Amino acid sequence: MARAMVLFDRQAKGTWLPTTVMLATPDRLEGRCLPGDENRDGRLARLLDHAIPPRVDVDLGGRGTYDDWIDWALDHLANGHTTWTTEVAPAPTVDLFEREVLGAWTAMTQTVGQD
Repeated sequence: MARAMVLFDRQAKGTWLPTTVMLATPDRLEGRCLPGDENRDGRLARLLDHAIPPRVDVDLGGRGTYDDWIDWALDHLANGHTTWTTEVAPAPTVDLFEREVLGAWTAMTQTVGQD
């Protein structure tokens, strides 16, 4: 079973822009982000390079799967001031990045100057 999440960045006007999508399966983690921002590109690269499944049993030291990483990321990657995360339903026939990030980005850029 795959799980997915979206990472939002706060914009200057106080709105939230979905910028990064992460897809986790039990044995791997994938991600994509809007291009053109060094900080965002670096954050995604660090997440993918250094992600390990979190400990699910503190006493025995056992690690979970990348599915469990989503739970960890939802709690640790959002601070509510500059970043926010939410879990979304992965869809096998829909490109998650296009649905969650590009669709919202397109909608936001079309309304710029209309308010």
